[in-house]
Amino acid sequence: MEKRGTQTSTKEREKDKMKTLPVILIGLMACLAIGITTARGQVGYSVEDLGVVKGMETSEVVALNNQGNVAGTGYGGSHSCAFKYDYLTKFMEDAGGFNSRGFGISSTNMVVGDAFFGPAMLSRSHAAMFSGGIAKELGVMKGQVYSRANAANGAGQVVGFSGATRDGSDSRAFVWTYYTGMKDLGTLGGAYAQANAINEAGFITGTAQTAAMFVVTHAFIYQKSATGGTMRDLGVLGGHSSYGMAINAYNHVVGYSTREANSERFHAFLHNTKNMIDLGSLGLKGTDSDVSVALGINKSDHVVGYTYLAGAPGMPLHQVAFLWRKAGGMVDLNTLLYGPGRNYRLTSAAAINDDGQIVANAYDKQTGGLRAVLLTPTPPTPAH
Repeated sequence: MEKRGTQTSTKEREKDKMKTLPVILIGLMACLAIGITTARGQVGYSVEDLGVVKGMETSEVVALNNQGNVAGTGYGGSHSCAFKYDYLTKFMEDAGGFNSRGFGISSTNMVVGDAFFGPAMLSRSHAAMFSGGIAKELGVMKGQVYSRANAANGAGQVVGFSGATRDGSDSRAFVWTYYTGMKDLGTLGGAYAQANAINEAGFITGTAQTAAMFVVTHAFIYQKSATGGTMRDLGVLGGHSSYGMAINAYNHVVGYSTREANSERFHAFLHNTKNMIDLGSLGLKGTDSDVSVALGINKSDHVVGYTYLAGAPGMPLHQVAFLWRKAGGMVDLNTLLYGPGRNYRLTSAAAINDDGQIVANAYDKQTGGLRAVLLTPTPPTPAH
């Protein structure tokens, strides 16, 4: 791996890494051999293909709530639309807005994301909440041009970031409410920050630059208070960078972090309010496959995300969705699929709810299409 250089080159690397949230990343899907039978007595998962919004070609899932309802983005040509999938009716609907994207869904089924607003020639993407097929604009922070909402809770608090460029690292983290509008969460001493998730109690996680001489970003947890709020640095596994991606009801945070100086390889982590725990990877230690990213966590501290499997010499790496549990460590979710579920290759698990349901992005081996899927735990096969 390239050794860290000047402040200018470091800043460019940090901008590239913070440019978009790694909630999709569904590439590198060549020749993944699944075909592994789930052991008798082990909980597996049935797979439900969520389909696509009418007029769209693909669906990419990002968020899931405890009712089993899902949010994400549908894509068709040069157009996109935020969607909400209703678990009871089995229907995926266009959430509204022009070229919108969905990034979060609250416990009250409110989808948040972004959409383009304003006259055609001056249209910019701004944070939005979606209801009844209509996108409500949440605005931008003072002096900024773009914004996006990444998550919301049942109290109507919305978090995200606003900056000079779309999805860029030149941004500031915000929390929005109907009564206050967008409020800046601050940073860890540096210039920029992004908020990625919020729990029902209003605790927020994301990533923020520190006051270090070189551009360094660390995962944080933010607690709102009567005097404004406090942003706590969660540190790193090693090296210089970490990113908070999801938070559960116990304020446990998951994300990804560098593990050593002068290395850009990341491992998924779980921060239990006291310590940052390395969740490992499924790749070969010390190689380019030794990478993992955590994207979701539930109240049982079950964690999902993606990692890589080393390919044969000269072949590309295989990106696969993972499930991590304290009792069993990290496993490839593809090895836990039952029946028709084996027709899919899961490349990234985006979220897990308290009932253990998981939403993932997948490759349909029969049609060759990219699909959004919902995994539901299946009881173990009875012993005979």
